[in-house]
Amino acid sequence: MIVPAFNAADTIRETVLSALNQTYRRIEVIIVDDGSTDRTSAVASTLTSSDPRVRYVYKQNGGVASARNRGIAEATGDFIATLDADDLWWPTKLAQQIARFETSSPDTALVYAWCCWISDSGNVTGAAPPTRLEGSIFRQMCLGNVIISGSNALIKRKALIAAGGFDETLRARGAQGCEDWKLYLQIAERHEIAMVPEYLIGYRISAGSMSDDFQQMMRSRRLIETEFIAAHPELAGQFARGEAVLACSLALRAIEQRQFRHALELLTSLTRGRFQTGIASLIWLVAGLMRRILRRLNHRAPRQFQSPTRREDGLHRSDA
Repeated sequence: MIVPAFNAADTIRETVLSALNQTYRRIEVIIVDDGSTDRTSAVASTLTSSDPRVRYVYKQNGGVASARNRGIAEATGDFIATLDADDLWWPTKLAQQIARFETSSPDTALVYAWCCWISDSGNVTGAAPPTRLEGSIFRQMCLGNVIISGSNALIKRKALIAAGGFDETLRARGAQGCEDWKLYLQIAERHEIAMVPEYLIGYRISAGSMSDDFQQMMRSRRLIETEFIAAHPELAGQFARGEAVLACSLALRAIEQRQFRHALELLTSLTRGRFQTGIASLIWLVAGLMRRILRRLNHRAPRQFQSPTRREDGLHRSDA
């Protein structure tokens, strides 16, 4: 299991403990420090000294894809999982994914589960809509990242290596953000995908994260689309619909953060495309706004995603 970390001193201990406290015990945890300038190394030192399953690797800053790839090169297991240094895992996450591999076809290369959104304080703020897509789902993956988070997938090492790992060139092209989606597309292009229908990942949504750089996220997606459309021109329309959905989703986040100029830029980009796609996307946007309003009207007290460092009851897997 790979934990890429850059200036993650405030969160990495809780993150790594959520991995070490998995019911599936046969794991190695490789912390890859991507040139941190805070106390990440000091926190990592306490983790390596307290559990022999934890290793620490330092490298010069090169971006999240570079850090993940370094960890993959250091790993020795038959399966690879990445866990961002501020996310959390439910204790049975790996065990359920391993079990799903055992009941899936031999061509299955990746197993995913469902994601909850968690705040900086660990409160559950929402969840990704549950999807049961599995099997040969490359076409559906062209719409968007079904797997949602880089902290989700458990992947067969051989399939990951064959796909070339995470694309480090996106950073140099000013287009970080969709490295995980590209890798999952490459795997889905060649293999089957399976899933566990439970909420097992706590995906932390923090202000200023990479996904909040809206223009960079769109640029990242478009570069990846261009590469795949060249090989699969028949899926150009599918990619276009997915791009419109991402633009609307980012516009909603921009509106919530009162970044109205960015929201307008994202929505304007939709109207430059095909008319029908633009209209459908605007309908999706209005529906998304209504869903958010209804959630606030029906607001309940926040609950904590289960953490090994807290005594409070965690969110039950099916309650998200």
